[in-house]
Amino acid sequence: MSAPHRAFETARVVLLSIGHGIHDMYPAFLAPLLPLLRTKLGISNTLAGSLAAFLRSSSLAQPFIGYLADRTSARVFVTLAPGGTALFMSLVGVAPSYGTVALLLVLVGLSHASYHAPAPAIIAHVSGERVGAGMSFFMTGGELGRALGPVLIVFIVEWFGLERSYLAAIPGLMYSVLLCRLVGPVQRDATPVQHADAWAILRERSVPLLLLLSFVWTRALLIGSLGVFTPTYLTTRDLSLAQAAMGYAVLELAGAAGAMAGGTISDRLGRRRTLLLGQGLAIPCFFAMAFGPRPLIFPLLVVTGLVVFSTTPVALATLQEWLPELRSLASGLYFSLNYVATGMAAILFGIAADRIGVQTAFNLLGLVPLATIPIALLMRDPPRSAPAHPH
Repeated sequence: MSAPHRAFETARVVLLSIGHGIHDMYPAFLAPLLPLLRTKLGISNTLAGSLAAFLRSSSLAQPFIGYLADRTSARVFVTLAPGGTALFMSLVGVAPSYGTVALLLVLVGLSHASYHAPAPAIIAHVSGERVGAGMSFFMTGGELGRALGPVLIVFIVEWFGLERSYLAAIPGLMYSVLLCRLVGPVQRDATPVQHADAWAILRERSVPLLLLLSFVWTRALLIGSLGVFTPTYLTTRDLSLAQAAMGYAVLELAGAAGAMAGGTISDRLGRRRTLLLGQGLAIPCFFAMAFGPRPLIFPLLVVTGLVVFSTTPVALATLQEWLPELRSLASGLYFSLNYVATGMAAILFGIAADRIGVQTAFNLLGLVPLATIPIALLMRDPPRSAPAHPH
């Protein structure tokens, strides 16, 4: 294994984190567009929830993209993905049918996978020994993007109409050009892991990996439902569509702050302890938001976002440290599982909402962290080993 890369390269970390934010604005369009798409396409809550599954379906390709990036060039994937995601997602409002929307969302998912598998591998490399802090920057960029995305698309459809949603693609296309110019290669000083070696590594660390991925899967049931149906839920609390989009943005902005804090704290407190603390605090915070008085809904959304999203970079950093030889593959595994689980969560929530109502289904989400705590108790912190370097 190669010698540690110890320097924290702030410029590269920030550039890729901003790219994460620009990129992740676009999948976040789906949540505020759901009420409009339901009306335009005449679909139920269950079919609306299934659109999120199409968005996440291509995430199954992320481990394969990650493995390919580990053996070729992570840079190519990272520079092209924001423009592709921007183009496909911004055409959703123009799409004439449910099938066309579903196809576009599958393409968004493929482009999404092409950024999320290799980018954290580069972040882990250029973060040196502060992998948690690097992942905090990276995931904070994503949270900020998901917070700004709903505001951007609501602004565009209110001013220009749903049929001109394609105008939203401009920032993503421009940032892809910028990344092509500014992101140079990261030199590889380790031999790429061969196929047989990769399987041997995965088998050797199967127990901690399965525990961690089980934690990610279970936690995603809450994150997936929040990410798709929060604006719909807020409209049931007598907020307008614009207010609901703003509430969702508040949740995501608070999540960005929580993500920035979570990874950094875990560098000092330890990954496992931080995961336990975050999940334990998520339960009372969520129920306070769900059952609190309407005038306090925005402050309570802030508290909920801070806590619920704080463990995201911690889980990703943990997986990177368990698989230092296969960083892009590790990212692919994380995001693939996370997106499949969140897509399934959206469908399950949509079914529950059709049967028992949006508010009741939403209130029950607060019980999800109870299932993650026993898993976290069985986990252990990964060894701090030298990273393998992508390029």
